[in-house]
Amino acid sequence: MTSGELTLKKLKTLLNHLHDGVFSIEDGLMVYANQALATLIDYPLDEILQQPFTRFVFEGDLEKVVSYYQARLQGENVPHEYEFRMRSKQGQAIDVRINVGVSVAKDGLRTSIGTLKDMREEKRTRRDLARSRHDIESILDNMPDVFYRTDMQGLITLMSPSCKEALGYAADEMIGRPLASFYCTPSERETILDALREGKGRARHVEACLIHKDGSRVWISTNAYMRLDENGQAIGVEGIARNISERKELEEKLTTFAQIDDLTQVYNRRCFYEEAEKQLALAHRYQRPVAILMLDLDRFKLVNDTYGHRAGDEVLKHFTQICRDNVRETDIIGRTGGEEFAVLLPETALDAAFLLAERIRSHVKSSSLNLNQSILDYSVSIGVAVKDAEKMPVEKLLSQADKALYEAKESGRNRIRVYDAGEPEPPQA
Repeated sequence: MTSGELTLKKLKTLLNHLHDGVFSIEDGLMVYANQALATLIDYPLDEILQQPFTRFVFEGDLEKVVSYYQARLQGENVPHEYEFRMRSKQGQAIDVRINVGVSVAKDGLRTSIGTLKDMREEKRTRRDLARSRHDIESILDNMPDVFYRTDMQGLITLMSPSCKEALGYAADEMIGRPLASFYCTPSERETILDALREGKGRARHVEACLIHKDGSRVWISTNAYMRLDENGQAIGVEGIARNISERKELEEKLTTFAQIDDLTQVYNRRCFYEEAEKQLALAHRYQRPVAILMLDLDRFKLVNDTYGHRAGDEVLKHFTQICRDNVRETDIIGRTGGEEFAVLLPETALDAAFLLAERIRSHVKSSSLNLNQSILDYSVSIGVAVKDAEKMPVEKLLSQADKALYEAKESGRNRIRVYDAGEPEPPQA
């Protein structure tokens, strides 16, 4: 065997071990095919060689392949790499990608030489990816929660269409903008980032407030995690946010119901005590004056008995409004009983507290309430107490003001009395 023959044998052996099919075509006939090509189209090699190459092209792609073949032989500029379908011995279509060129011999013989890559697996993968992408898009399009993605600069790179219902913005209006610009305050965004840091890249059920396109507030609860690249480096944040505005509104209402007297819309007894305790603690800590008024509507039972309980409710609301009109924003009003109220006055000494009490008493006395064409007049008695230098619980200060109130009632009603530590205790009912 000559060296040339040995080299040719080695070359054929090499070609037969390639994964892709290799071929040569002369005058339209298959003059060479490796084993990989025979396996690809399920033909024995001896049934391929010296056969027209068109025999192995699927009918639907035959016109394109022949036109490219002829144009290439004539030196025209046509694609040397493209996809088409070959035909197996059983007549099945096989997706392949061809890479082909033309070799010209000294005698002018033109030989098409190329490779064929089996594309069936890749095609299946593409279809699976397309199907998965379609499924994901369908989920994103129909999920009620908002899916979002940002880069490391906080710019939005992906937003599900559900953002339109939640925030009033279409997805393309949000993409490319900083996510932080949609939060009510910068601290809202920081809350989620802090949770991600504390959770080592994961945050669960973090609540934050966002701004709707119409300017209203939207409360969300978000689960988020850091996105990492193949090297484990952070490349952004991804998460799902749920609109919890209805729940937050209900929570606020329940909180209000727990704190506010439903009729008069001032603090109820329990909440007044809590707020008053806080103010007394501050007053003691910083040695600031604080006073308290106990107010009781005179002969209120007679109002209910004469005009009915609905009229009594109107009187209570009328009186509460007078108090609001005369106190400061920092003062605390509470309904501590049926027709009994208390007003805590931070940063207020005895003289100022007495003047306020007189202002309220005189306004009540000079005001008339029109109830179903009946004019109703009423009055109020007020007890005043001020905190001394000692630390004092709210119950004690209220008790002192209540003693002064009792004295105002006993001395004729429509009166103001100041607690005097030297006065004897009133009799117990």
